[in-house]
Amino acid sequence: MKRTSEAARVQLEASKADRDQLEACLTAIDLAENEADLSEIRRELTEYGFVQRKGIQKGKVREEKSRPLSFISSDGFHMYVGKNNFQNEELTFKYASGNDWWFHAKGIPGSHVIVRCGGKEVPDRTFEEAGALAAWFSKGRKAPKVEIDYTLRRNLKKTNGGKPGFVIYHTNYSLMAVPDISGIRRETLI
Repeated sequence: MKRTSEAARVQLEASKADRDQLEACLTAIDLAENEADLSEIRRELTEYGFVQRKGIQKGKVREEKSRPLSFISSDGFHMYVGKNNFQNEELTFKYASGNDWWFHAKGIPGSHVIVRCGGKEVPDRTFEEAGALAAWFSKGRKAPKVEIDYTLRRNLKKTNGGKPGFVIYHTNYSLMAVPDISGIRRETLI
């Protein structure tokens, strides 16, 4: 019974991790803007065994890679939004520096939002706009307000063997954001 209980606990944790990843993919599908976004989500689902890999088709044109969204805050700071788990991972761990700010909707699937600081102090209005982006590009998009966690990028860690886009952090702040990005200027892709 003891071994069965331990095996069941391990299986339950694995099932919860799979559920979390699938919920994140479902949110990414809702946020997808084009075929490249959808094909990147399919690649993730295939890579992690949720979808069977199709045979390689000869003569198939290489698909264009999806890119994160780019915005400029009212104060002139660049803000970047990952549209799926692979982009979240790349933005957070390859693009952002340790002193950049990271935003994410608390406890629900959504995009990572990075605010590039360039060594400057970030004004409150930029924090509010980044929070609004994190709320809009999350599963809480239709809620009146969404709780957003934010921290410096250097406080984030990737879990051992963790799926793409999943992070842990212990030092963070929170804000309540209205998921409305109508006043935030969108830039060309990075």
